[in-house]
Amino acid sequence: MSRLRLLARNGWEADTGVRAATAQVMAELDAAESILLDALSGSVRREAVAHFLSCRVNRLAIVAEHAAATADAGDLPVLRRLLYQFHALAEAMWRVQLGLQTNTPPPKTGTGGRPQTPATWA
Repeated sequence: MSRLRLLARNGWEADTGVRAATAQVMAELDAAESILLDALSGSVRREAVAHFLSCRVNRLAIVAEHAAATADAGDLPVLRRLLYQFHALAEAMWRVQLGLQTNTPPPKTGTGGRPQTPATWA
């Protein structure tokens, strides 16, 4: 993300740096999403969370592609706007992922190793 901020401020090496920097951020977000969805396996929320995150990743990918195309065209003012937008969307995505991770209670086991229902959590 710091590399994207530098590109937005300075504009140097924008044509090659934007694609690499946005791809790196997208890869990190994908890895975090996989970990989160693995943690939610077996949960009734998993499918809804997967769909929600997929929509956000799609929006982020569109902005990343527009930023790369703008960098190729050499339009620094528009590139800056797109990079700030990408940064805001990526940061929001990380916050959502972290919020979902902290709100997911660990499965509790009762007698016999069976999961307890929320009503029996004490």
